Amino acid sequence: MSQGADRTSLNGNLADFHASIVANRRAILSVHPTPEETKRRFQTLMPLCRRARITRIGDLTGLDRLGLPVVQAVRPAALSEVTSLGRGFTTIEASMGAIMESLERYYAEAIPADRIFLATAEELEIANGLFDTLVVAGSEDWRSRTIAWIMGVDVATGHALPVPVELVHTCYTEPPPVHDGWFVRTTTGLACHVDAHSAYLHGLFECIERDAMARAFATHGFFDRMRIRTTGLGPGVDQVCSVAESCGIAVALWQAPSPTGVPVIWCQTIETGPGEPMLALPTEGYAAGPSVEAAAMSAMLEALAARAGAISGARDDQTRAHYKRSTEDVVARARKLIADGVASPMPGALGSAIPDAGSLLSSVLAAGLGPAIAVPVGHDLETGVRCVRTVLARAQPFSVVR
Repeated sequence: MSQGADRTSLNGNLADFHASIVANRRAILSVHPTPEETKRRFQTLMPLCRRARITRIGDLTGLDRLGLPVVQAVRPAALSEVTSLGRGFTTIEASMGAIMESLERYYAEAIPADRIFLATAEELEIANGLFDTLVVAGSEDWRSRTIAWIMGVDVATGHALPVPVELVHTCYTEPPPVHDGWFVRTTTGLACHVDAHSAYLHGLFECIERDAMARAFATHGFFDRMRIRTTGLGPGVDQVCSVAESCGIAVALWQAPSPTGVPVIWCQTIETGPGEPMLALPTEGYAAGPSVEAAAMSAMLEALAARAGAISGARDDQTRAHYKRSTEDVVARARKLIADGVASPMPGALGSAIPDAGSLLSSVLAAGLGPAIAVPVGHDLETGVRCVRTVLARAQPFSVVR
């Protein structure tokens, strides 16, 4: 880290990075790799897992009765969460998700020092309002303070734009790194994928999701007004609901309010069958997607995968005491909300599908959440894996601990 890092030397790399992101801006968002492609990608990742010191990839599926694949990746030297969960309809798909989530933090912990420079927002002439929604309480004077920065690119314009390093790295140590402490710690928008475009998209959807969830918590009567039916959303949602219901698990869905018009779904699940529950507390998942079906499927799989993660006891931030907070009264109220609640008909409220990345970005900018800034975090030449941090400079942070 230095006061005088040569930021102009990054322009060529940023230009290539930006070109790789916008080259596919008209590609259809709903296209997924074939099972054969996923298997090849998984096999290619094994050497990278060893280099990243991911020591274990464990199949947790059998810990729960659902049978939906859940895989856990373990990286003991991580500076944030040691474990990462992946989910999907196949074990390979779930494994890819767990590995990519672990790699996100691996790259974001090791940003090269020569890419970081010190300055104040005022010296860099950062526009008023940029990043202000992402500061911690009491940091309103951050613009006049010397902090660490890294160069990103405004996806809409292609212009280089400085981003506070604290919004990019995951060195979550105590005490925190020097020049940290001004912004909310979060991994929102951090993503790994086999190409920069896909990593950026994953991160952008996550930024939209977290902004909508923050708005949901601030919406009066949200649980009464914004619940949606689980039926009629598509065959994928029907399949997941059928699996859950056959195992005595109730599923409830709510649509979180997003000014972008992008579908964002909040899912909660809870056991309702007879006898002693395997997991008394509800589990939840959130997701934004190009369609309501895609968002709902992702949120449901996340909520149901959280069951196996909790049962495994591998999360170091979820102890027995965490679950002991679950009194019978709390569980009863949760069951009433999820299992006994009624979805209100919301004609036309679910919105339409987002066809491509260009339309998605336009929706974000029209909603006033931009600029959308993509920061290249890491790149593995052998596998082609790219790690990208996407930052919505005017989005609402979501950091509610539940």
